[in-house]
Amino acid sequence: MRKPSSLLRLHPVDQMKPTHPQTLRYLCGKVIRPVARSYTSHALRPTIRRGYIPRTTRFSTYSQLKMSDADYAAFLDKANQDPNEGYAKPASKSNEFKAQDDGAELPKAIQALLEQDKVYISDADEPFVGVALAWDEAGKGLPDEVEFARLIQHPDPENADVELQDPVDWDSNGDYKDIIEAVRKAGKGNDVRVYVVPKGGVRTEYWLVTTEGKGKGAKLVGVKALSVES
Repeated sequence: MRKPSSLLRLHPVDQMKPTHPQTLRYLCGKVIRPVARSYTSHALRPTIRRGYIPRTTRFSTYSQLKMSDADYAAFLDKANQDPNEGYAKPASKSNEFKAQDDGAELPKAIQALLEQDKVYISDADEPFVGVALAWDEAGKGLPDEVEFARLIQHPDPENADVELQDPVDWDSNGDYKDIIEAVRKAGKGNDVRVYVVPKGGVRTEYWLVTTEGKGKGAKLVGVKALSVES
């Protein structure tokens, strides 16, 4: 009678032979491969912390700029410097002419006139200013156009384009009769003349003057005013 299979005894060799020869290799592979894969992926993946800003390298198009308050102020000062600083600048020509010598005294008739705050009527209504300049008239009276330009220290006397006018023609409407009379009084009967001096554009100066005294001790006295006619 045949014994049941459960009661069959195995051969000793069969007992030592594993049922699955690759079980250990298979199990090790299942465990080691995922760990290695996980380790490799984490090692190669860059770790970026929240709020972290990477430093720029020498190959970056941006550079870090650290500047103190003093350095920044110096930078601003340098940026605001005149680009022409350090170079010679052309001398500027003053457009103000000389009207009085230092220490020169105006005639009393002119002083009394100026106290009334007289103005020349134009677009600007400029006040009259006293004139008192040393003038060696050498017996010829009033200076000519070029001599007058030199006397008031015009920068280019030869090309000053000074013109002469008679006081009556200058004051054709009779607006400045009292001024003309005061100048005549200061000159004690000497000739009175108007010198018209252009100042560029719409600006012109009118010099109403006469001579006081004779020879080297004479003076050119009177008043002047700026006219602006647009």
